[in-house]
Amino acid sequence: MVYVYFYRIRLLAPERDNSAGPLKWARLKRLPPNYYSGVSYMTDVFRKNQRMGGFHENRLIRCVREREKEIRTKHVIADVGGKTPSQDMKVDRWFLTRFSIENAYMGLCEEFFSLDGGPSAWETQTGKGNPFIATPLGGNTNRQLKINAQRIGPLFQGEYLASEGPTMSSVFDFWCMVWQEKVECILSVNFPHEERLYPALYDPSKETIQYWPIEVGKTVAYMPFKITCIDTRMMISPGIRAVKHNDMVYRVTQLRISYSNPIGEPEPDRKILHMCYYRWPDGCLPIPWPVTTASYATTALRIIDIIERELPQTSSSLLVHCHAGLGRTGVFIALDVALRQLFQNNTVNIKGVVEKLREKRARAVMNPWQYAYINVVVAEKALQCGALSPCVGGHNVRQLIDRMWADLYDEIHRQFQGNILTYTPEMMYSS
Repeated sequence: MVYVYFYRIRLLAPERDNSAGPLKWARLKRLPPNYYSGVSYMTDVFRKNQRMGGFHENRLIRCVREREKEIRTKHVIADVGGKTPSQDMKVDRWFLTRFSIENAYMGLCEEFFSLDGGPSAWETQTGKGNPFIATPLGGNTNRQLKINAQRIGPLFQGEYLASEGPTMSSVFDFWCMVWQEKVECILSVNFPHEERLYPALYDPSKETIQYWPIEVGKTVAYMPFKITCIDTRMMISPGIRAVKHNDMVYRVTQLRISYSNPIGEPEPDRKILHMCYYRWPDGCLPIPWPVTTASYATTALRIIDIIERELPQTSSSLLVHCHAGLGRTGVFIALDVALRQLFQNNTVNIKGVVEKLREKRARAVMNPWQYAYINVVVAEKALQCGALSPCVGGHNVRQLIDRMWADLYDEIHRQFQGNILTYTPEMMYSS
């Protein structure tokens, strides 16, 4: 098909090359795109635009497509200034390169700032960052979920769901995701309404709500889901119960979820084990407990022991959430994956683990002290299980780890001005 376009041309006067003549209508035939296929003087611009439908295609659309392609391939095409991928290291070598240098804490901070941040805000906002966007409702109908969550893994046989804390506007979608993914265990590293502890930043529409019942026999309904509390325990440590709220470190709740599908066959009820850890402030590290005798190091090892003993290994993904689903959630998942790598392969690559995590969950592990915390906890666990010798390269391993803990302790108190030790679950019940 040949298209005909009309346009006006200005004829030049014959006596002067640059003089303007009268306007005259002319007719121009637009030739088919394949007309230029045999022309020897075809340029790259001609070829590119011919493939895309000619010069008259919307240039803005082309720019957007090119930008999408550039973002999708940014991890595949390596340019001159690209970063080299991190590599797995034997435990001794990893420890020496991170802990034996003069200012080890600042070295880990620099490594944190060199990390790839993961998907951009543009990618996330265009729907590429959230796989939970289509939930089958029957009758060939899908509903779009509005819970900010991503699948992560499998990484060293660990699979996770990283999510934000359920709010008033997203709690239905949260339970819809739990049902859709057949979740059996939920780990909450924040507690409901903790945002009220920060009045300057408090926004009722964005706070994590009490989305599960904590009284035996009580049922909450987010139709078509009903969640019933079967059993609940306030705990100090495995086997030791808390009598008062301000003594509680974590709560373990056995839940039953039922789904009344209005358009499909009835489905059997499911059981979910829910664990809520109460002593991990937003943007910070887990608080030592008891405050007067414990340290960050002993607390970190206790948390690992609590998770291993309270949350059983299941065939489904472990759902982890905090308030935003980035800082504390990212720290826990990265730490769990790094320890799996340590035990399975006797190697460490925390930088690679965090970058792998950020490929799915942008900005996971939000600040340098959280990143340093992951490193020093892995070192503690490696020393405890014998993967790290007491003396490496002529260095006393215990002294280097203690030095890192001291630097981390100073940084936390500098950032939070010493107020962090007053943070207890009792504040939630008095707010």
